[in-house]
Amino acid sequence: MKKKNLMFLTLFLFCLTIALVVLGIFFNKTENEKQNGLSNDYDVSSQNAIAYVVYKEGKPQLFLRNEGESMATVVVEYDKETMILDPTFSKDGSILAYITTNKDKETELISAIHFYNMEKKEISDVFTDPSTITEIEFKPDGSSLLYLSAGTYENYSPITGKRPHDFDVYELNLNEKSHVRKTNLQQYSIYSLNVAPSGDRVYLGRDDDSDIKTAEDSFQVKQRIFAIPLNHPEEMFVISDPDREVSIYSFTITPNGNELIFQSISNPDEGDIFEYELYKYNLDTKEEKQLTHFGEYVSDPVVSADGKTIYFMLDKKFAKGDPDYHLYKMNIDGEQIEEIVLPNSKVEKY
Repeated sequence: MKKKNLMFLTLFLFCLTIALVVLGIFFNKTENEKQNGLSNDYDVSSQNAIAYVVYKEGKPQLFLRNEGESMATVVVEYDKETMILDPTFSKDGSILAYITTNKDKETELISAIHFYNMEKKEISDVFTDPSTITEIEFKPDGSSLLYLSAGTYENYSPITGKRPHDFDVYELNLNEKSHVRKTNLQQYSIYSLNVAPSGDRVYLGRDDDSDIKTAEDSFQVKQRIFAIPLNHPEEMFVISDPDREVSIYSFTITPNGNELIFQSISNPDEGDIFEYELYKYNLDTKEEKQLTHFGEYVSDPVVSADGKTIYFMLDKKFAKGDPDYHLYKMNIDGEQIEEIVLPNSKVEKY
């Protein structure tokens, strides 16, 4: 009798386990599927069209909203294992370039660049590379595409997890279809790639580690903006204020090349949650001005082609959970701030 009861108990527990597994698969969302809502990857064309990326249950969608239109068009959608990064318009607004890369970099490194022809409404695959490509920028004359790429994914130190590093700047000649490595920085992180209006140099953010002599010095490293002449990358120099005591993060440069619009911490000495705001730095006068005062997390500035408007993202849940990005704009002096409501950007978050 006891053996019979034990058999029924074993069978019951087995069936219950199977049922729970099935229910878990049905109801539980993977981390990829939980990714929802507007991302901070966007760009604004010279015709004021806005390209932006929205995730719906982990699937990235690239949207395009033209100036004056209330609706947005889905340019493309990918599966939940893929990310869309850095949509970028050519200077004349005729081409929208973007990056796709796999989320699971433990398996492999793979990235691809795509072009969307605004007139023909067609997508073409430009190239695929076994690396992590994070940012792209057209040269002003449209002859080439510059991009940030990292070919290594491993532990940077014993106390950190695996991350892409050995970043450098590369150039793709669009006529010859040839790739050239333009720098030999092998940096752990490079961000906010910008091309000078003249096309002869790039600007990027990275650690200013030129004065490191001891391990203790590395804790004092600040992130600054560097200018790199493309034909003489060894002549790289700091273009932001070299004496600024607080690091600079995402940034852009105005179309006339005279001012930097950048993100930095506004309350570094308060000992509370950091607040990130936008600042303007004039390269001629060396004057700096704080532009925003949200007391939250403002990032990813983009300046309009006429130099009169600054677009930016505001994360309304910074340090409180998953990001909740909203797109805003203001004039170049930080006034007349208003939110831009993007169609299809609001998705239920799990």
